[in-house]
This record gives sequence, C-alpha cells and structure tokens, in this order.
Amino acid sequence: MKVLTNNYEVIFTKEKETARIRITKGKFINFVYSYDKVSMNNPGEDDELKLSFSYELIEAPESYQYEDEEADKAEFEETIGDILYDIIVNTDKIQEKDGTDNTKQSD
Repeated sequence: MKVLTNNYEVIFTKEKETARIRITKGKFINFVYSYDKVSMNNPGEDDELKLSFSYELIEAPESYQYEDEEADKAEFEETIGDILYDIIVNTDKIQEKDGTDNTKQSD
C-alpha cells in the first residue's frame, strides 16, 4: 500500500452521509468518488489485512483519455484501495476540503 495522505481530499456535505473523495495528484487527478460498502477480513497472525469495497464514480474530468479501459480501471481501483487504506490508518491526519486540520496534537 502506498501512503497517499496528500494525494486526496475528503469532501463532506450535509446532503450525503457518505463523504466524497477527490484525487488531487497523479493520473486520476480531479476524479471524485465515494465508497459504498467497505469490509475487511479478520486476519489471523500470518494473514494480511484485506479490504473489499464498492464505489461510485461521481465525476471524471472530460479531458481524461483512456489508454486501455480495463487497465485504467484496475489502476484506478488500486489507487482508491490505497486511499481507503490510508484513510483508515491515518484518520486523525486527514485534512477536510474546508481546510479543517483534523491532526491530533500529542500532549
């Protein structure tokens, strides 16, 4: 998994219970999506944590050109999987779109 904390922003709206995510860097810049269902396995000692999710693509730039639709979809899903992992691991460091810094200060 890649650390992507600075590559996306979380957009909270009053109309939706689920936050939207805007990718701010990389190949999928300005793609906006939301996660629908998220689940993870209960790993044993030697097992890896595995995330499963479904998502809704809300917005993609009109200027985006697919190189290979299947490969791009797989790469996009890998990217948003990395972002989901990053959100779970770094929840206390996520910066919301309105500029609110949620970083917790240590005592």
